[in-house]
Amino acid sequence: MRSRSRHLTLVVVALVATSLMAAGCSTAGTESSGPPPIKIGALVPVTGLGLSNYLAAFKAAVRDLNAHGGIKGRPVVLENCDDQNDPNLAQACARQLASDNVIATVADISGFSMVEGPILDSMGIPQVGNTPLNPEDSSLPTAFPLTGGLMGQIAGGLVGMKRRNLQSLFIASSDTPSGRTTVPVATPLLKAAGITLSNSVSVPLGATDIGTYVQAAIQSKAQVVFPSLSPSQTIQFINASKQAGASYVIMVPYGQFSQRDIDAMGGRGALTENDIEFSTVPPLSATDQFPAIRQFAADMDAELAAGDAGAAADQRSGNSLSAWLSVQIVARLAATLALINPSSVWGALLTNSTVDTLGMTPPWSPRKPGPSAFPKFTNLFGYLVTQRSGIEVLVDPAPLNPLQVLGLSS
Repeated sequence: MRSRSRHLTLVVVALVATSLMAAGCSTAGTESSGPPPIKIGALVPVTGLGLSNYLAAFKAAVRDLNAHGGIKGRPVVLENCDDQNDPNLAQACARQLASDNVIATVADISGFSMVEGPILDSMGIPQVGNTPLNPEDSSLPTAFPLTGGLMGQIAGGLVGMKRRNLQSLFIASSDTPSGRTTVPVATPLLKAAGITLSNSVSVPLGATDIGTYVQAAIQSKAQVVFPSLSPSQTIQFINASKQAGASYVIMVPYGQFSQRDIDAMGGRGALTENDIEFSTVPPLSATDQFPAIRQFAADMDAELAAGDAGAAADQRSGNSLSAWLSVQIVARLAATLALINPSSVWGALLTNSTVDTLGMTPPWSPRKPGPSAFPKFTNLFGYLVTQRSGIEVLVDPAPLNPLQVLGLSS
């Protein structure tokens, strides 16, 4: 009887897991009766982090690719598995994408990449353009982030501070495993830049009294404040700072805000006006200098016309641009291969001298190792950006490697 009961329990658990996976996965593109589709995966917690603009960017890229013949005449299907910020679903999502034979994942952004990454890595599935939130994102052989992660973000921000002769920084970071690395990562960068850390605070994810942390920032008398928090908490922090009469300059991760967010914070009257941002990709306003941004906008317009509200102009951001670009990178790389599978895509990333980023970054060579502590940070270049009259704009059209500027790399 005990054996039968245990068997029934296992069946129920399996059925529940299956239903959860069905609810968590969504696909862009359609499978037809013609040539077998090429499947690309993604691990983006759309419901957990409110990232519908990522999903819209995926769909826009796939719509354009399929309108132009797909990849070598085969349609492209993109499957996103939403782990809903649940570690149990995270493991199931990674295994689901592997079982669905995706050739790579794109623009993954998950707090549980320490669970998902090793599963994908064990299956030889490359992760292209993933956001580095955990050590696995910057060390696994199959991880290919397009950014320098938190290290590159802080280093770039410090270069922006030095250009303005700003000399003191306050850090508010999330009280999470990845958030607790912020100050240790920043410490050697601050020393190299000759900038003082006035103070720092750790903010719980569920904190309701953001004002306490804002007061700590004001009392530190720092010239610049870096709220290294979730998008929603960053907006809360910035709004509370303005209400408290703060006058410090905000340093934020570029691409975290959509135009809708900026407008909600006050547009040209927001505390983010004249802020400091460092971005792997140029801002959406830089269409004259970067034709690929015009292509992104056209693809998103087509997705919006098809009824996808997540593609609306005021919801687009640097992050959705990066998501769109990651699909384009994988598609263009796959189009050069005789046999298209995870192994061949991974091999191409490791052997090609450069990978096509549509001119939005300097030539990217994922095969070259990054800094010793972060070997997969192979593109440290980015752009200095700021907000002017409520719009994010380029400060300097020339990309820079902030570690080089700070004398930390050759």
